[in-house]
Amino acid sequence: MTTLHNKSVSVNVRGVEIKLMAYTRSLELCAKMNYETENLDFIDSIAPGEVLYDLGGCEGRFSIYAALKHIKVLSLEPENKNFKVFNENIALNNLNPDSIEVLNCGIGATEAKGTLKIGQPWAGGHQKVIDHAEVRNDLNFDFKETQEITIVSLDNIAFSGKYPFPDYLKIDIDGSEMPFMAGAERTLQSPSLKGIIFELNKEDVNYATILKLLKSYHFNIIKEYPIPNEPTLFNIIFRK
Repeated sequence: MTTLHNKSVSVNVRGVEIKLMAYTRSLELCAKMNYETENLDFIDSIAPGEVLYDLGGCEGRFSIYAALKHIKVLSLEPENKNFKVFNENIALNNLNPDSIEVLNCGIGATEAKGTLKIGQPWAGGHQKVIDHAEVRNDLNFDFKETQEITIVSLDNIAFSGKYPFPDYLKIDIDGSEMPFMAGAERTLQSPSLKGIIFELNKEDVNYATILKLLKSYHFNIIKEYPIPNEPTLFNIIFRK
């Protein structure tokens, strides 16, 4: 008999067999791999051997899909329960650090300590927002707990020499968009960076500024995907 914290499922995603932990209801839903499938489309456009940074990897399903397609993946996930299950999912799929690595940190303007406010304090949960001076209006959840986390900048990661430089970025960093932009200028300007899928709220006061900055780095909108039940939230693909 499978014990609660060992419960896992296998799913075939576009011909790729993936094993994922499913010991909470949220993890069960994530493991269906049928939500925000534009992330799969984006990953499918990446060639084997190219490098994807997944910023806000949650429990790791999209990162692991990419790694199983022989894309090199570096993922950041600040919340402890999601970081734990992410590593459990890596082990379930027999992936090694040459294929995928996950760092237990959030993304921001510079190296710092921060506070993560958590609305869904369980593995696979969402509503997890780094406490900044300015927070998106749609992210005022009923937070249940907090965690102290480490924050890093994209430029410090990408230019550290410890990791391969990204060809692509997947960004899902609720409320940290502007700090991310401040700490990612060198990376975003690099001609080596080819494409981005970025979850953005069109009613965010910073939305136009983010688009303007990305345009200045020669990124153009290719396609927008509305997120179900979130009328102002979109996954937007940008390419140079």
